Amino acid sequence: MSGLTLKQVEGRRELERFMRVPWQLYGNDPAWVPPLLQQVKERLSRRHNPYFEHAEAAYFLAERDGQPVGRISAQVCQLVQEYQEAGTGHFGMFECEDRQETADALFDAGAQWLRQREMKRVLGPVDLSINDEIGMLIDGFDRSPCVMMGHHLPYYQSLVEKSGFRKEIDLFAYYKNIKEPFSDRIEKIIKWANSDVNMKIRAVAKKDYDRELRKVLDIFRDAWCDNWGYVPPTDAEVDHLIKQMRQVLDRGAVLLSEVDGELAGFIVVLPNVNEYLRDLDGRLLPMGWLRLLMRLKFSTCETVRVPLMGVRKKFQRKRVGAAVALALIDTLRKEYMPAGATYCEMSWILETNSPMRGILESAGCERDKIYRVFSKDI
Repeated sequence: MSGLTLKQVEGRRELERFMRVPWQLYGNDPAWVPPLLQQVKERLSRRHNPYFEHAEAAYFLAERDGQPVGRISAQVCQLVQEYQEAGTGHFGMFECEDRQETADALFDAGAQWLRQREMKRVLGPVDLSINDEIGMLIDGFDRSPCVMMGHHLPYYQSLVEKSGFRKEIDLFAYYKNIKEPFSDRIEKIIKWANSDVNMKIRAVAKKDYDRELRKVLDIFRDAWCDNWGYVPPTDAEVDHLIKQMRQVLDRGAVLLSEVDGELAGFIVVLPNVNEYLRDLDGRLLPMGWLRLLMRLKFSTCETVRVPLMGVRKKFQRKRVGAAVALALIDTLRKEYMPAGATYCEMSWILETNSPMRGILESAGCERDKIYRVFSKDI
């Protein structure tokens, strides 16, 4: 491995080099949006990220002739051992030059660390929790990622597969021009829901964000508990998520659906703040924070993202369940979409979630990106 060295990250200086690896690789990629370094630092911080209350992680940095050329994280989450397949560890934060020896060295370092903790299998990319950014982009490289979604270089898939990984599951991002009307068939279902079902759709009360968002997460737990990879967020993670969402929800919306007075579903839409970040180069100082605040206050986003949507299990696979989902999308589109928004990304959607895929596709949403999760026995 001529000129290649690999080290486990220790200390603030090495962590800074670890975080800045993407800047070495994506300089010529017009679709890449530099992440805010402060947010990345907080995600990796054991003090700031509640994920580390039930998980541990190690970070590895690859350098060639003194220059960073790759990185990877390895994680063990105790909740994954409890709710998913025991003995499964994760890799994440993967970035790498287009050289197989570098990728192999990174994956070997992560696998060795995981084996020392009695893991038998590795799955990823997961950055860092299964409830955060997951999956590697394998299709749809021409459009910049939406907020809280990843972007990768096209050759990464080959590096991963040649290191012995196989497909675990694909995640889809759907895209829709929200100015376009629904089909007649969908409009009939929505009309039926409005006339024959005792359904009410409302926005969460902003004066009572915390309690309302906990209702959303209660539906999420019920709706998602049988899905691939599901791990329930802890109370501390819920508190952390509520704090994060509050920062951007003034430009977005959270809607709840009630059927016969019972909470039946929800949808969350966020402005695609990545549109504001491209020229900040990952830094808020000295003047980046001011530009970001001004854009959040006075600018409009062309794109929004629906990161969370769910219908309670008792309504799923029934006509009323489809009506709940479609009515939420329709109400969001007509009444709560941020001014200036034209496009909506709904992501991510499991390839195995046929009911939701069917609803989105019947509503005119097109599959725009594919993210793949890989796995390997170690």
